[in-house]
This record gives sequence, structure tokens and C-alpha cells, in this order.
Amino acid sequence: MFSKLMRQTVKQLLTGSKGIVLQNKYPEMNDLRLNEIGLYLHVPFCRSPCMYCPYFKEKYDRRKTIPYKDAVFEEIKFYQSLLKGKKITSFYIGGGTPTTLINNGLEDIIKKIYTTFDVKCSVSTETHPNDINIKTVDVLRGNKVENVSMGVETFSDRFLRILGRPYNGKKAKESVKTLVENGFSCVNIDIMFGLPNQSIHDVEGDIKTALELGVDQISAYPIFTFPHTQLKDIVKEKGYHLSGILERRNMLKRIEKLCYDAGMRRTSVWAFTKKGVKKYSSVTIPHYLGLGAGAGSLIPGYFFINVFNVEEYIRYLNKYHKPPVALTIDFNEREEMIHWLYWRIYETRIYKKDFNELFKKDFDETFGKIFLLLQLLGMAEDKSDRIVM
Repeated sequence: MFSKLMRQTVKQLLTGSKGIVLQNKYPEMNDLRLNEIGLYLHVPFCRSPCMYCPYFKEKYDRRKTIPYKDAVFEEIKFYQSLLKGKKITSFYIGGGTPTTLINNGLEDIIKKIYTTFDVKCSVSTETHPNDINIKTVDVLRGNKVENVSMGVETFSDRFLRILGRPYNGKKAKESVKTLVENGFSCVNIDIMFGLPNQSIHDVEGDIKTALELGVDQISAYPIFTFPHTQLKDIVKEKGYHLSGILERRNMLKRIEKLCYDAGMRRTSVWAFTKKGVKKYSSVTIPHYLGLGAGAGSLIPGYFFINVFNVEEYIRYLNKYHKPPVALTIDFNEREEMIHWLYWRIYETRIYKKDFNELFKKDFDETFGKIFLLLQLLGMAEDKSDRIVM
């Protein structure tokens, strides 16, 4: 009850009474008025879609990969003039499983992006344990990929079976070892906790294994049973016990201690990174353009999303030679500030100077009342130059 009241109060303070309006319209993209921007490429294909995943994906079909690559090329061509003179300072590839496109178009897309735009950064990508071997690592390293995130979820054969993952703990360890030993700037692995019938001892075992393997970053997430995923039905059907909020809190506290004792620092709500290593993150700068089916974009004035259906994405670009935007939200300055603030809270650090320089407004005058409330509730601490959550 209290948490619900808090959410409503903070939402009212942040946004007022205005709700989010989804519109079926094309955003105006004549002039971005930006010096730099990020790129996001969505690869929706998965060989074995996860039962718990809420993100847009579809079963891998090799026959669609080349037409998909060609459609992404058309989208790149559309943005070429728009991004002329703009520096690309963040390039993230997500999915789905991006490495399903290795030898099926991924290398061509990366090369096309680097030859078309003024890219001033390396590539960050997601991958899957079954996709990792020395050959695929060589492809990634040869195509400017410096940061890799792999969804291990757990090293336990028992829990991998419950989750329906198509590999065992031994393969997961081998894939992590291959990434760690091949010179990437940051190797992140995702670990889930609060799995069906999982104990705090089981969670501890996964974190200790990850630390022993020498990963640069651990992102430890509680499992969520989203309404439109298979997992919710399976949990109900098989009578699995899912950890409650207090159990999950204790699991997270144990993860925190293990990571801190290993010399890691906290870099987001769920992530812990080695000292001296730049954190792996999908969101690094305020504005970005999304390429691919289901990709989202945030530019001054608008947030918009491409159509999700792969065949429709391909058909539309082949016919109209412009991005197939499905939904658009008008973003005013206040909403852009809230979006920026959301991600800084997620990172657990809000640097006031960054806000002041980006929006040309004073942070304390803009959001001071909200963070005063959070301080009184013990949820935030004001360190003068920054807010620590």
C-alpha cells in the first residue's frame, strides 16, 4: 500500500496529470539539432526463445536473415543525410540474439554503419552461450566489438532445465571462459535469482562461479513473470515456488556482499563492475536512433518505435525506403528530463552537473522537492554535486 502511494506521489510530482499518448504518426526528422547521437540495432532472431523473456523476438529462420540485412541497409540509407555531421558515440546491438546473424549479415551491417556514419566508438553486443566459440569470437573481435553481454542466467543444470535453456552449466562456463580470455574490454554476464524453488545457497554458488571465471561485470536480476510469457503459466501449472520480496531482498544483499568483497563497484540497480573497467550498459547517451524491427528511437521531441513484425519491416522498407514507424510519442522537454532522470536513478548516481549542462537548467530547482522527499524517506542522499540512491 505504501509503495503504491509513493509511486503515485512521485509520478504526480514528475509528470503532473498528463498521461502518455501513443500516436500512429510519423515523427518530424528534418533537423536533429544534435552534435552526437547513439545507434541501436535490434536483431530479433533467437534459436531458442526464452520462456521468461518479455522482449520482441522470433524463432530464427535463416531464409529471413539476408532480406532482413537488406532492409536494415535501406534504413541506414534513409538516415544517412539526417546524421551527416553528427558523431555516433554509442553503438549497441541487442535482441533477440544478435550473434545468430554471424555469417548471415551481421558483419555486413556493422561495416555498412561504419562506412556510412561518423562512428567514434566500438560496438557492444549481446550473445548466447551456444553461439560462443573461438570462430565467433574472432568474428566479433574483427568487427570492432569490444563489449559483450551473455545471458548465462545460472550455471546450475537443474535451474537451466527449469528455465528451458538449451545448454548445460559446463557449456556456460566454457563460453564465459572463451570470452574472458579473448581481449574484450568488458565481459558482462546476466545471472537470474529468485528462480523457481531456488535457495540463497544456490544464488551464492552462481555468483561465486562468475567471480572465479573472471568476468568484468555481473548483472544480477530477479526473475519476473510477465503476463504474456510462458513462464507464468508454467509456474502455475507445475506449482513452483517463487521467492517473495523479502527472500529476493536477502538474495540481493548476499550478491552485493560477494561482489563488494571481490572488489567490484555497483554501477546500476542490478550491475556490479570491476574497478578500472568501464561499465557495460545499453543506455549511454540521451538520444539514439533504432535500426531494425521493433527498435525504439529517442530524438529531440519524439520517442518512436518501428513495427515489430519482421516480414512487415522488410516489406515496408523495400517499398517505401524509410523506417516503418508504428507508434510515436511526442516528448516535450520535461519528459526528456524525466527519461534522463530514470536512467540515472537506475545507475544509482545522478550527477547534477551533467543535468545542468544537458538541459541548461538547475537540477535542484527542477527536481529538488522530489529528492528532498526521497531523502526524508531514506531512499536518497544528497552529496552536494550528486544524488546517491
